[in-house]
Amino acid sequence: MLYALLSTSVDYCNAYPRIESRAVANVSSSAKAGLAWPNGNTVDMAQYLSTEKVSWYYTWSPDEISEDSDLEFIPMLWGTNQEDDWTSSINDTIHSRKITAVLGMNEPQQSGQSNLTPQQGADMWRTYIEPLRAQGIRLGSPATSSAPSGKIWMQDWLQACDGGCTIDFVALHWYDINVTNFIQYVEDFHDTFGKPIWVTEWACQNFNDASDQCSVAEVFTFLNTTQSWMDSTDWVERYSWFGAMRDMQGVNEDDALMDASGEINSLGRQYVGAKATGPVPGLSSGLPLTNQRCQGSG
Repeated sequence: MLYALLSTSVDYCNAYPRIESRAVANVSSSAKAGLAWPNGNTVDMAQYLSTEKVSWYYTWSPDEISEDSDLEFIPMLWGTNQEDDWTSSINDTIHSRKITAVLGMNEPQQSGQSNLTPQQGADMWRTYIEPLRAQGIRLGSPATSSAPSGKIWMQDWLQACDGGCTIDFVALHWYDINVTNFIQYVEDFHDTFGKPIWVTEWACQNFNDASDQCSVAEVFTFLNTTQSWMDSTDWVERYSWFGAMRDMQGVNEDDALMDASGEINSLGRQYVGAKATGPVPGLSSGLPLTNQRCQGSG
């Protein structure tokens, strides 16, 4: 439902070692961070609002949660299974919640996700999303997975749209374990499509080799480095880590921003820029965390 398998090989880089003894530095408070939120009201969202870092959330659907405090809600049209819900609710939601942006379909090139041909995606967009532009709503592209087919699908979709699909920003997903590869991927989407970027799912997760996952220390380092880079990159407008959830749905459990009971954990506190309440396994407090990239990566 929420992620897809990668089919590219991992490019390990000497400048991104598996750091086991670095302290976790607080990220900036630029408020780009969001919550990809599948929990409804079963988890207290307010615990992620102790700082001003998190400003928005989405639910992979047109439906907000009833107790979402003051966060901005961004509706998503996940796929064809939500067309009726979207049609019946989106205009009321726009007016009652003062919606400023919407998100397009979820990983449309993946058979286990919204599973749309570029032509189907173009037809769906023109019917359900493009009309919202007349209300001043910013339109976020379908969010493809980081499999090689993602960029190809986006290019074919734009061709199928034949000028009838307006995108104000490009949404994308990315799963792997190498910081440099992440940065290069996001930069490539920005260069290719010439639009601001929203990274609406990303995590330190290896779908190429299930036996070679990020350690706890590596997850902390990966999140800090990628998040800090996005905070300092003006054309990355927003992002949401996977995941703020108890059930990680096959993604590395160490990427969770909460524990099994739904309480924010140390990684969650790092994500929102809050002060850590205790030591992180595998990390010492003696050295600053650096934002390393591979030499020659640009």
